[in-house]
Amino acid sequence: MQRLGVALSSIVVIAVVVGALARDIHRERKDVQRQLIEKVTREVERTSIRFANVCRTTSVGDSASLLYASYDSLRRAYKACEPLIEYLDPGTVTAHLNGAPLPKLDPKSTFIDILEPEGLQVIDDALFESDILTSEQIDRIRDCADRFVTALRMTGAMLRQAPWTDRMMLEASRTGVMRIMAMGITGFDRPASEPTLDDNAPALITIREILLTYKPWCSSSQCGLTLSEALAHVDVAQGYMKQSFEQCDRMELIRTSLDPLYAGIAHLQKALQIEFADEVGNGLIVVNPRGTSMFNDEVFNPYATTGMTSASHTPEMVELGRLLFFDPVLSSTNERACASCHQPELAFTDGRVKSLALGRNSSIQRNAPTLINSVYARRFFYDLRALRLNDVVAHVVTHEDEFGSSLIDMVGRLRDSKEYVALFERAFGVRGLEAIDATHVGLALGAYISTLRSFNSRVDRYLRGESVQISASERRGMNLFMGKAACASCHFPPTFAGYVPPAFVESESEILGVPIRVDTADATPDPDVGRAAGIRREQSAIYRHSFKTPTVRNVELTAPYFHNGAYQTLEQVVDFYARGGGKGIGWDVPYQTLPFDNLDLTSQDRTDIIAFMRALTDTTNLTRRPTRLPSFPKQRSARTVGGDY
Repeated sequence: MQRLGVALSSIVVIAVVVGALARDIHRERKDVQRQLIEKVTREVERTSIRFANVCRTTSVGDSASLLYASYDSLRRAYKACEPLIEYLDPGTVTAHLNGAPLPKLDPKSTFIDILEPEGLQVIDDALFESDILTSEQIDRIRDCADRFVTALRMTGAMLRQAPWTDRMMLEASRTGVMRIMAMGITGFDRPASEPTLDDNAPALITIREILLTYKPWCSSSQCGLTLSEALAHVDVAQGYMKQSFEQCDRMELIRTSLDPLYAGIAHLQKALQIEFADEVGNGLIVVNPRGTSMFNDEVFNPYATTGMTSASHTPEMVELGRLLFFDPVLSSTNERACASCHQPELAFTDGRVKSLALGRNSSIQRNAPTLINSVYARRFFYDLRALRLNDVVAHVVTHEDEFGSSLIDMVGRLRDSKEYVALFERAFGVRGLEAIDATHVGLALGAYISTLRSFNSRVDRYLRGESVQISASERRGMNLFMGKAACASCHFPPTFAGYVPPAFVESESEILGVPIRVDTADATPDPDVGRAAGIRREQSAIYRHSFKTPTVRNVELTAPYFHNGAYQTLEQVVDFYARGGGKGIGWDVPYQTLPFDNLDLTSQDRTDIIAFMRALTDTTNLTRRPTRLPSFPKQRSARTVGGDY
């Protein structure tokens, strides 16, 4: 009995010691992480103050070399903080620290108040305007530097005070990897200065230091191996950052290090049994916390813009949405369906310059955009007037040139079909005619459209490590697209649209200066004002002729191009961009967002860029049409699947 008591006492002591050690490891890790946050935030604050002081002592006519050196130090210090800041407060990054140097409307104001851009990219734009500084340059840089110091102090304090958990630290690391892939290796951050891949090295160092804090916790061989593999991918990526901007093979950089690192951090989180974001709350998560590649359809939550959850997104609802999409009963004439302008065989476009209007006697104002991956956006239509995917239905149904109906009449027509009533009952769990209403129609169509997802092109499969062939031209094309040609500065990977990484809470529009026809000598600007005629609070000069940035995925199938369908071929489109848009062909285009300098693309460069875009084609398993439509009383029984026109 005495021996038993001694044994039990020993077990208790061992358990207490082990528990104490485990708590010490946890405390030590948190201390190291806090020290890291303290180090990088204090360093960028000190560096920003030094830069502001250099700005104050710089005079007109001085060489900008001293400012250049101080600016580069500031950039590197900021980049070390970037994964943490982008994760915790992406809005501040966009508005005050490192957003594009373009004016925006104040989202907090009920009026049309314009916010002038701030941050590193504005400094970059002003600093590299000329080698000999003018008084206007110096004043602008000084003002930006002072504002940057103020914003950084607030952000640094927030980072130091935030209740960082293990989940947050690992998610911030993945955010950093996404930011490097989608923006860091494209030159997005340097609108005027010479881009360099080495800019990304400090962010990778921070990611490495975060991962190393988990080394004492990786007691199992599998966990240790997972951590070692992730660290090895960081090291490989660091090697690529020493290469020149133009010579780097971005395909191999993503395939061999960045994408495996993105997956490796998720694998480490699982191995350490750290909770994922979808386990700690009911919030709608845009980026899938469990995604194991940045280039498959699991990278995003497809329901984030539909107003639905994965639980409510049922096969019955999707199939109902498919029927509604191809059924012309939604229109007042029983002749127009959604599929009339969004035909599956053309990547859900219609091949026309502008779609036919109701009645066939005129055209709709704009070209029909693809619906594939349209769910990956925060705003909809070329002018961004719809805030949710299921809001699109009301705009189309009530537009006199599209469906020419009303929501009440549309619902009334659907209720005439006993078969539709039964389908709505099954999809929404509501009995009787009340199962059919405008909200349910929108949700069903949204459910179907959210299945139109394409992340299985040869480019995607290659980037995520599969054994597929990529030609030398396609490889060069991607490096040009994400490098010298600056295409990815607006068409951000992985969607290759204006869905802004790494937070993906904004869809961008761009002012390009598109003419009404392909012409460079005597071109006429297109009169469509775009976003400035969308929602009332955005009817501002800064959005005049601004249009949503579409995806270039499946662009091989979606000609003609631009909102007005003016360009028939990809060769024409690339030439327009290479010339510098509207300004490049000699117009005064206020607030043009496209860089207007000539890109000096060779004939081979253009061929390669187009080859890459064509390699993004994938409509696999997306084009199935219904074989029949639900039955109606005699007067509406004869309907064509997909509409008559």
